[in-house]
Amino acid sequence: MPATPNAQTDHRDKPNLIDGRLLILGSALVRGVLFFIVWGSLRSVEQHIQDSQPELSWADRATWHAPAVIRVTLVKPNAANAQYTYNKPRYRDPGLVIPSEEEQDILACAEAARSWSNQSDVYDLPPAIAGTSHFYAEYLRATFFSLGDDTKKQAPARFQFAVEDAPKVIVIRYTDPAGNPVANLALDPIEIGCDRVAEEGAKLDQRLVLVYPYLTTDKTGRVYLPVYDTTYRPVNLPQAEGYDITYTPDEGWFKLPSRLGSITAEATPH
Repeated sequence: MPATPNAQTDHRDKPNLIDGRLLILGSALVRGVLFFIVWGSLRSVEQHIQDSQPELSWADRATWHAPAVIRVTLVKPNAANAQYTYNKPRYRDPGLVIPSEEEQDILACAEAARSWSNQSDVYDLPPAIAGTSHFYAEYLRATFFSLGDDTKKQAPARFQFAVEDAPKVIVIRYTDPAGNPVANLALDPIEIGCDRVAEEGAKLDQRLVLVYPYLTTDKTGRVYLPVYDTTYRPVNLPQAEGYDITYTPDEGWFKLPSRLGSITAEATPH
């Protein structure tokens, strides 16, 4: 007659219902945690995109958050090496492509702005600027109206259009050595190079230099320069009467971390 299994043997052979329930509960908990991690990551990415492309209101420009610009280089690794042959692309392409007609208009506006800044009569707007429809030309027209009485209040609306339409905006903040903003500081023209590459990366195209004349810092010590979306190069960062100004960066290439990017300028009285 076969032996009857003892109680211990019966316990081992029965399904462990408690362990099964714990496994199901643990699996559900893990899925829940993973859901919230993925959801939080997606929300973070969404918020980053929103922060990178903020809606810009010219009237609220004093509140704009502009992170520091990022130093970069367009030169590819090993491009300076003697073994680097002439037919290899030496420069990274920042991706800026401008239609030929638009490029000619912008170059004409920039040259007109450079000449205009040297005129004794600032109320004579150059025809090249008056006849072009573009964010840069609109910014120059806004500057023109801001210099006069502007009884029709055209300047704010034109500045608004310029910063809305511009792909990027460079902010330069002028502070004293203690970090306090230097307001109402009159500046000579600022010039920013919007660089490109030519011949499939074999050469640099540095013709596009945007000129910003008749600048005065606002109450936060800042000026605002609408630009293309590319890699930038300081061409002229001016001094100001009564101050020695140190810019960071003051040379080399840089890009913006978002739609806005900030150059710092320490203005030391002398």
